Amino acid sequence: MARKRSHGEGSVWKLKNGMWRGQLMDGYTDGGKKNIISFSGETRGEVLEKLRDYQNKKDAHIHVDKKLTLSNWADLWYCDYKSQVQASTYSGYQYTLKIIKEQMGTQTLCDVLPIDINRFMDFLVASNYSLSQIRKCRTMLIQIFDAADANGLVAGNPARKAKIIRDKDGTLSEPRYEKDAFDDEEVELLKKNLPHNLTGYSIRVMLDSGLRVQELLALSPSDIAEDGSEIRVCHAIKTVDNHPVLGPPKSKSGFRTIPIPEDTRAAAKYLREYGGKDRIWSLPGRNPYYSVGAFRRRYYTAIGQVEGVRKLTPHCCRHTYVTRLQAKGVPLELIARLAGHSSIATTNDYTHTSMETLSNAVSLLNMEYERGAGNEAV
Repeated sequence: MARKRSHGEGSVWKLKNGMWRGQLMDGYTDGGKKNIISFSGETRGEVLEKLRDYQNKKDAHIHVDKKLTLSNWADLWYCDYKSQVQASTYSGYQYTLKIIKEQMGTQTLCDVLPIDINRFMDFLVASNYSLSQIRKCRTMLIQIFDAADANGLVAGNPARKAKIIRDKDGTLSEPRYEKDAFDDEEVELLKKNLPHNLTGYSIRVMLDSGLRVQELLALSPSDIAEDGSEIRVCHAIKTVDNHPVLGPPKSKSGFRTIPIPEDTRAAAKYLREYGGKDRIWSLPGRNPYYSVGAFRRRYYTAIGQVEGVRKLTPHCCRHTYVTRLQAKGVPLELIARLAGHSSIATTNDYTHTSMETLSNAVSLLNMEYERGAGNEAV
């Protein structure tokens, strides 16, 4: 039996199948009949929340469009978002958007609740999506609903009220095993035993310059000083619709000139002298730019031939560069400039402090204590 609610808030009742149903009247149809709005849910509380949400939207003069699905609005948002990001970033959003549309696309935009997004997050976890990808989905949903709120299509943003997925240990940060840093012994093994070809010398340069793979692939011979002492970064290879294209660095701070250590200058000179004429890494044919994926395959082949070295990602060469500079006592402000980071916070995330570095730092306290004790003795 339906349980009526006061103040015209409709009625709620339990169905024979265990589900709950709620209804309210919202005016009349063009034919003069009552316009009945229905909601269903697994619990009475869920249905009540949907009824209240609908009424709040009416009170706030929100345009409730029962035909506009999340998928339809997401496509409109994605098209409008194109002018706000770089082409490579825009292209990379397609995979995340596809996941959202496949799982939530048929839901009416104005009916999506925080609990719906929580269930979507749980699905992603159960389906073994990475924590990074799950957070990308949540972030995109926040952007989608922010835009819907700004256009008067929803009352508030349900994605901002959804739960945050945590690691198994309860923390909010994903372990960065794939973004580790080579230790000093591994660096020496790599410099000594990598092949003496374009791939091998490129990796040596990455270890001592912090170049991103995208920046390395965009280098032309003129970007490297004749004696190999400097490398100028002014371009980067972007992946747009699975094709490499030439573009600017990741940010304004990416435009920089990097001094190269003396023992790595020979490797830099090799790239200048024996690389391609237009770009050091280039291909003949219609698209002359070398793709990041193709370089990665060469990188892993080269790394795999050096015994005693972990098979870390190419980006770990960049982490190694930042970590080694930090271990030598270089201020984070300078490291950020060398690495092309827009903020010191980003640089700090790249450091992988060793126990030896921590012990050396604590030894300074011992020195201060001994110095103070000596003064007291006098």
